[in-house]
Amino acid sequence: MRRASAWIVAVVVIFYTLALGTLAEPLRQQTLVQITSPQMGQEVRGIVPIMGSASVPNFWYYKVEWGFGPNPTSWSVIGEDPRKAHTQPVINGQLETWDTRVLPDGVYTLRLQGVKNDGNWEEFIVRQVIIANTKPTATPAPTATPTVAAPAVSPTPTGPTATPKPTATPRIIVPTAALSMPTPTPTLSRPLQRGALPIDPTSWRESFLLGGAAMGAVLVVLGIVFGLRKLL
Repeated sequence: MRRASAWIVAVVVIFYTLALGTLAEPLRQQTLVQITSPQMGQEVRGIVPIMGSASVPNFWYYKVEWGFGPNPTSWSVIGEDPRKAHTQPVINGQLETWDTRVLPDGVYTLRLQGVKNDGNWEEFIVRQVIIANTKPTATPAPTATPTVAAPAVSPTPTGPTATPKPTATPRIIVPTAALSMPTPTPTLSRPLQRGALPIDPTSWRESFLLGGAAMGAVLVVLGIVFGLRKLL
């Protein structure tokens, strides 16, 4: 029992040690070599900051180079001696500054290399970077501001004051002849009642009795017929 417990404790200690070693691995052991700016097809001019990351296992130094054309056959280092100036990894920061004023306009390629202690390296290339120092920077056209016209103001008359027009005075005319008598309103008379319908209600009882007797006879006949069918 004690030996099993000792083995379990040993396995837990080994696992914990390995986990701590993995978590405590320095950031520079990551492989991350990338230029994020400038990008492919971008126009640049003047002093251009080169942004990105340079980190490899067993890091020694990194260097940034430029070459003429989309597929350069030779490369030139940007900045000072990278073995002295770039001995620390960079993560999402400025790698170098590129003075494009000393180069003719055209298409260039950038290359970033993260060099290891054994001399091997990881690299990242950005093609079609365009230097355009002599090309004027495109200026957006100014937006025309609409002018709102002021409302027209009627001129104030400066001449003599207009004379008000005379107001009509109502005139009452008194009739001199005798007034005519009003016409009497005709009175509507009640419409004449029509004669009673030629229907004798006394005959309805006799018809009802005759109909009931006929239905009773039919039911009796049907009962006799169905009774005979069951007997036969």
